[in-house]
Amino acid sequence: MIELLGSSLARFICVHRRFQISSLALLASLAVQMNSMSEPSPLDDRVASQIETREPQQRVVLIGASNLSIMFPTIVESLRAMFAHPIELHVAKGFGRSYGLHSKFFGKKFPGILSSGLWPALNRARPLPTVAIVADIGNDLAYEAPVDKIVEWVERALDRLAIHDARVALNNLPIESLRGVGTARYYAFREVLFPNCKLSRGEIIDRAERLSERLSQLAATREISAFSAERGWYGLDPIHPRLASAGEIWSRMLGALSGAAGGAKLVRPSAAMMLTYRRLRALEYAHFGVVRRAEQPALRCLDGTRISIY
Repeated sequence: MIELLGSSLARFICVHRRFQISSLALLASLAVQMNSMSEPSPLDDRVASQIETREPQQRVVLIGASNLSIMFPTIVESLRAMFAHPIELHVAKGFGRSYGLHSKFFGKKFPGILSSGLWPALNRARPLPTVAIVADIGNDLAYEAPVDKIVEWVERALDRLAIHDARVALNNLPIESLRGVGTARYYAFREVLFPNCKLSRGEIIDRAERLSERLSQLAATREISAFSAERGWYGLDPIHPRLASAGEIWSRMLGALSGAAGGAKLVRPSAAMMLTYRRLRALEYAHFGVVRRAEQPALRCLDGTRISIY
């Protein structure tokens, strides 16, 4: 029993630059599991071999906005289960994040993904096998960026990933969900999420359809996997799937990167690890006008996994 407890604890002991999880939280994490459709973590029996490795053997790049932010803890835990060795994870995310513009969402301001610290960090890093997910492209429609400009930004991101021979999965727009949004619901959500947007429902749907088609063509030309969420996964919110369905698109994209037929198995984090992942700070952002910076990697785990946020 003691050996089993020790093995379980070892899985969750991560060294954070700003705080350490208390022993009480660690013990609680063994008993408290989140309600989720995903599977519990199978990593405990691999702790010993991972600790021996220490240096990451796989690089993963995640680019996105709110959908990536919402699912981030589960995605990280699932990635750690996918690979039989430590990973080096580079993440550019944030609610309302834009690919090419500075964006602000409820007091937090982030640089555009293309001007973030992600790319210099990748260029400094040692060569590793690399996979990437490019997601949440639709925000720039609400910032009234032209479709051609958004496609140009996505192409620049893909070009930069190609330098590292990255295998990429692309998250296309939830176009069926967007088409089903009525006028009243559109204006209500626009007012809450993107109050500076002045595009009518007709204009945003037209641009979304053109962008979705361009992204599909781009994926075909570059021979990368592209995935769109199904309309049935959404409720009143047309751009964020219901909680019960939120993992479906990520399972499919992770499966494309790992070669898992039918999608990758999602792994739920413990309560303690979810808190740890949620509290990771980005390299640089502004909070109500105050510029904040954090050293990267934001998290180093004993198994050698490193997580950097930009």
